[in-house]
Amino acid sequence: MKSDADQIREYAWIRYIEPARHSGETTVRIKSGEIVKGLNLKNKTPSVCTALRSRIFQDVYGVRLLGEQGPPSGMSTTVVFTYKLVNQARGNTAKPKSPSAFERLRGIAKTLFKDPGDWERSIQNDRRNFYGKADSERKRKLG
Repeated sequence: MKSDADQIREYAWIRYIEPARHSGETTVRIKSGEIVKGLNLKNKTPSVCTALRSRIFQDVYGVRLLGEQGPPSGMSTTVVFTYKLVNQARGNTAKPKSPSAFERLRGIAKTLFKDPGDWERSIQNDRRNFYGKADSERKRKLG
């Protein structure tokens, strides 16, 4: 099982670092309170701030802490950390590679189902018509 610090760092990477890299940004800002809220952590704000400030976070996820803004304690949900994105991948110091064909497909279907429930209706329709017209007629005759 992952420690709280590992979960915090991984969440920050998935929610903030990777999207910023994907969109070509060079810096990213993370507010500790958003991590607390996103992971539903009660009374763990100091853990969040410590994990985001840690050398482990910076080394593993290829960021460098440029600065932080917040109260003098540095342990508040209002603390905002600003990072420079220095490496493309975890622990990789090589020049970032261009995305693969697979990586470029990320999000390609995000507009496929525009309204809530469209996906469910599509699945139900596919199930009803799975065997085609012949099956529908057979069911109608039996029913």
